[in-house]
Amino acid sequence: MKLCKKRYAPRWDCGSVYELHVELLNRKKKTVQFFQPKRVKFPQWNDQQLEQKTYTFKDYGPGVRFIRFKHRGKDTQFWAGHYGIRVTHSSVEICPSA
Repeated sequence: MKLCKKRYAPRWDCGSVYELHVELLNRKKKTVQFFQPKRVKFPQWNDQQLEQKTYTFKDYGPGVRFIRFKHRGKDTQFWAGHYGIRVTHSSVEICPSA
């Protein structure tokens, strides 16, 4: 199973943080395997382009029934409004085993 095309970037004029958490769950919604990279921090006044995060789950065995996909971002300036992280093209790809 592959998490792919996860693209994110900050606004140029506001610092921000971005977090991602993906879990494979069994029928009782208990975690079988998870992916949670370190929180990404972006400074204010940056020229950061969109970054892509790809991760492939391997050797998780039988019984996976659900995928929990959570991501969030926020600005570090505490401005009112939508000044956090930009996220686009999020997807989960389910592929047969090779």
